Amino acid sequence: MNPKPESIPRVLFVEDDASITTVMTRYLAASGYATEAVTSVDAALRAFETRKPDIIVTDIFIGEDDSFGLIEAIRAQDPELPIIAISGGRAGFDVLAQAAKIGANATIEKPFSGAYLVDTIDRCLESRPIG
Repeated sequence: MNPKPESIPRVLFVEDDASITTVMTRYLAASGYATEAVTSVDAALRAFETRKPDIIVTDIFIGEDDSFGLIEAIRAQDPELPIIAISGGRAGFDVLAQAAKIGANATIEKPFSGAYLVDTIDRCLESRPIG
């Protein structure tokens, strides 16, 4: 039996690394998620406002930008939307701790497996209705 379209969790995946995006969006799709990938903070904000994802997974560093402002903007509009921040570092401070401090529900350090991402998404979605 296939789930109803409105019961399929919608993931907004924000990442500028094409190889990570390809692998993870394929893994998420195979795991039963409807996934949209975007490569910039501006595109992520537009997708959030127009398509209302059930969860957002965002890299901290996206090109020359960072997603701290994205996390804060989403929190201001939807305090309950689960957000997972991912990063491989590259700054002089703990960016994942900062992401958690401003509102990320979970953080994942790169590299990570698709299975770990799915497990983290599932845990974040447990308390939020889909759709």
